[in-house]
Order: sequence, then C-alpha cells, then structure tokens
Amino acid sequence: MIGFDNGSFRDLSEISIPITSLSINRGYGAFEFLEVINGKPFYGDRHVKRLLNSMNLLHLKTGFNDQLKEVLAALIAKNNLQNAFIKLFVLPHTAARNGWYEGALYAFPTTMPTYAESLYIHGARLVTKQYERFLPEAKSTNYLSGQFWMDACSDERVMDILFHDGQTVQETSRGNVFVVKDGQVITPADRVLKGITRELVLDLLEQLALPAQERSIELSELAGVDEIFLTSTTKLVVPITTIDDWTVGNGTPGPITQQVMTQFELLRR
Repeated sequence: MIGFDNGSFRDLSEISIPITSLSINRGYGAFEFLEVINGKPFYGDRHVKRLLNSMNLLHLKTGFNDQLKEVLAALIAKNNLQNAFIKLFVLPHTAARNGWYEGALYAFPTTMPTYAESLYIHGARLVTKQYERFLPEAKSTNYLSGQFWMDACSDERVMDILFHDGQTVQETSRGNVFVVKDGQVITPADRVLKGITRELVLDLLEQLALPAQERSIELSELAGVDEIFLTSTTKLVVPITTIDDWTVGNGTPGPITQQVMTQFELLRR
C-alpha cells in the first residue's frame, strides 16, 4: 500500500512520524476522512474544504494546501483504489511560529470495519455522556473521550457516544445526530463538527421537500421525539431506537429515517 509522506509517495511501511513530534507529545493535529467510490472521492471537494477549515481553526499550515485534490487523485491511482477509504493528517512536528504551526501532510488508504446489518434493520443504541469538545468545528486528532467510553461498552448494539452539555444535545463522538418530531427533521446548528454526510442529508431533505431545521435540541426533548438517526462517513445513516435504557418512538426505525437511508444509498451509487 502506498501513502503520501509530506511530498513523497512511499510504501506505508516506510512512513514514520518523529517521536519528538508535537503531534505526539501534545496530541495536536488536523484529520480528514473520506470514502472512495468507483475510483473517485465521494464529494471530495467538500472534504478538502473541511480539512482546510480545520487547519485554519487549529492555526495549521502546510505546503500542500493547493494540491490536496491532486494528492488524493495520485493516491487513488497509485493504489488502484476502487472502493476504499482515505485518511489525511496534517501534523505539526515543531512549536508554532508567529501563532501558526507548520504541518506535515500524510495520507493513506485504509479499510473500515463493517457494522452488523441488524443495526440498520432494527436500530442501534446510543449512550449519553456529558462532555464538550474543544473547538468542535475542527476535525482534530483528539478522539480520547469517545474512544475511552466506546471501549468500555459491552453492548454490541451501542453505535456511538452521544455528547451533551447537561442541557443541549451536541453530536456523537464520530457523527451527527438528527431527530424527527411531528414530521420535522432537526439537527443541532452549532458547537458540532458539521459532517459531510450531515450536509448531504440536509441536501436530500430539501430535495424530498421534508421540513428540516438546524437548531439547538434540548436534552429533555429526546424522550418525546418520534425518530432519531445518526450520520457519519463510515456508518452512513443509522436508525437509533434506544438511548441509554429508554426506547425511541415505538422502538423501530421510523418512516423518515428509512426514506433518508434509501435516498442516501442511491446517492452513493
């Protein structure tokens, strides 16, 4: 497998990060993740735009800002990728100068675990935790909280951790949340990482003439919603039928959730 090593394409076994790197010693860096479908980045332009936004929020710069699309295309060609995923990292190895970090760009293909089909048919579970991410609008390399809590879950139906601040719902550790109430689809408007799948679902809702709203969702509202679904690059659109120990709606994936799932699958073809 060939990866991009800050200017050179090398076998993954030859790519390394200095042990003195600030990215390791301080856990600092920007991250992006995208899918390749039929040899092309799935909405690659949006992923590139989000990576650049994350870098700006984290005061990161690299010499490849204007070449990200070309790097992706070359990586796909060199690995003859048809259906896969690509990870990109911008990692600073040294301290900031004049408030900005010089980042090294790394990119490589990867595969992702598949999720049980039953979770998409019968619905998955979320576990709530009170936690607020620093700079949530940036996709950073800090996944400590979500990783820790997910690893502690023994229930195979748990799809992710749902963050809240004690009053309002925010996002999951690796995705965005949508709720459906009286036919209206609602997703948090701010203090979240605005996922690409989230954007695409909002586009689909508009095309389907389904009313959608971006606004704060009170934690207390969850008990009264009809449907909940999760969106992410790896998980796509997942119906959520259980949160903690209580049932969402009637306990089965709702009609709007199923409609969104179907339309999103068609979009990916």
